[in-house]
Amino acid sequence: MSSRAHRIGAVAGALLALLATGPAAAGAAAEISIDDASLLYLSSRDWERQSAPRKVALAADFMRIFCTDQSMSAASLADCLDRDKADGALFERAMACVSVLSTGR
Repeated sequence: MSSRAHRIGAVAGALLALLATGPAAAGAAAEISIDDASLLYLSSRDWERQSAPRKVALAADFMRIFCTDQSMSAASLADCLDRDKADGALFERAMACVSVLSTGR
């Protein structure tokens, strides 16, 4: 019976340790995911926090996957997203920008 109590105590201790570090670990994971995220997963607020070179890199990655016009400039898409302050998901805004940019050619 003491072996069982020892195992329960060990599991409880491990769970308490996880609960104690959970918020810090979650915050670190959120930072990493924003740095490594694609435009698809960023919020408008996250987009605004990105540096200009990072925005162009995110736009280029988006265009590589979702756009058929590979000659379009990623910087143009990043600029359009900076100017477009519409509500809604960044992905939807990016698709709208790509549509506008491709018809403007």
